[in-house]
Amino acid sequence: MNDKSLGYTIMIVTAVIMIGYFVWSFAPYLGAMFAWLAPYTEWAYKLPILAAVYLVLFIVIWIGYTMATTPPPIPLDNPLDLEREGEKEETKEEK
Repeated sequence: MNDKSLGYTIMIVTAVIMIGYFVWSFAPYLGAMFAWLAPYTEWAYKLPILAAVYLVLFIVIWIGYTMATTPPPIPLDNPLDLEREGEKEETKEEK
């Protein structure tokens, strides 16, 4: 699948989801055809909020896990040694 067809697929799926969400959230006002959705209308508001909260909490958990499992950096005895080594490399390159 090339990028162009993937882009069109994403656009079509997103448009269908948008229309479905609109019908779901406004079912009581759209007439008898969508009356069966009326009892579930409040979930159209609860689910996106729940998903957003869970997404934020998942990101926080991921940050905590990364911080907990990443080994600490190796301490340098003298940070100036790195600068001196960089200077030595520059002088070698100049020669």
